[in-house]
Amino acid sequence: MLPALVLEIAFGILIGPNGMALLAPGPAMEMLAKLGFGVLMLIAGLEIDLGMLLARGQKAKQASPLMLAVMMSLMTVVMAAFGAWLLLDSSTPLLHLAIYAVILSTTSVGIVVPTIQERRLADGAYGQTILSTALLADFFTMIAISSLAGIVVSGRAEGALGSLALVGIAGLAIWLLPKLLARVPAAQLDSRTSLPLVRLSLALLFMVAWLAERLESELVLAAFLAGLLLGQIIPRNSHRRETLEAIGYGFIVPFFFINVGLKFDIPALFASPKALLLVPGFVAVAFANKIIPALLLVPAHGRKMAVAAGLLLSARLSLIVAASDIATRIGVLDTATNAAMVLVAIISAALAPLLFNILVDRKAPILANAEA
Repeated sequence: MLPALVLEIAFGILIGPNGMALLAPGPAMEMLAKLGFGVLMLIAGLEIDLGMLLARGQKAKQASPLMLAVMMSLMTVVMAAFGAWLLLDSSTPLLHLAIYAVILSTTSVGIVVPTIQERRLADGAYGQTILSTALLADFFTMIAISSLAGIVVSGRAEGALGSLALVGIAGLAIWLLPKLLARVPAAQLDSRTSLPLVRLSLALLFMVAWLAERLESELVLAAFLAGLLLGQIIPRNSHRRETLEAIGYGFIVPFFFINVGLKFDIPALFASPKALLLVPGFVAVAFANKIIPALLLVPAHGRKMAVAAGLLLSARLSLIVAASDIATRIGVLDTATNAAMVLVAIISAALAPLLFNILVDRKAPILANAEA
């Protein structure tokens, strides 16, 4: 019932300094964790289907999944900012408040996508809206956290230019590269012996990581955009997608989450009453800023299904952990607050899919697809 990533974080806590003290954070683990993080964001970008994201509603009177997703995403950000403003000190800088809002606006595509697919909801308007909202949340959060981090580090607005330049370069590549590779026979791109698509994917990851470093942007955005580009190159029915996921989730990505567990500072969290008090507040904001915007789905899908959508979108894990880690590194969050955010991720990742499955009955796929 729990995502494997939660267990990987728990394993890191168990063997880390606050557990059995078998392993401590160090340069080697940091390097493996950074590589795992890059592959994780690459896979997140690979999951995005731009065709589905831009799909229009099949009925004239029905808002398109993309339009609903945009409205829900905007409401989420506004509510997250308001919730952070209520929870934090009045002296919190506006820029730091914006970073908190971005962190609390994230959604775990890695939880949403398989849950929707297991319920056979992906082909209907209901499932498309949920997927579109999750994908938009990921996409804009990546850009926002990278841009805001650049501004905090540089101390001026120009610090966001590197991230915006990276988005521009990626947009050009997404427009041109698939057209160029379309001339290459599919058999050469999907060879089972030389694995050119897998090699291309890993080479592209290292190249964009170098480019992000040169542009003073964040790896989270670079790797995500690389995955988005690969999603337009690698056919959706290709086994190479499964190969990349097997390499990532089966070997490299766990290092990132184990390292999160190693760095999970339990003493700092319990030594800070303020951070402990923030946990239930953050959890409340994390669920409220998804459930309330999801009520926009009531006219088309009913109250029960709308609340279920909001609950599923409340699942946070990889991206909130990554964004919180970036915010800690640039000094916006302290170690206790970072630990509180990780705890929020674990709680939401455990509860959200469970509550969604309780609300959505077995007839839901038939009803949702009939409405589509």
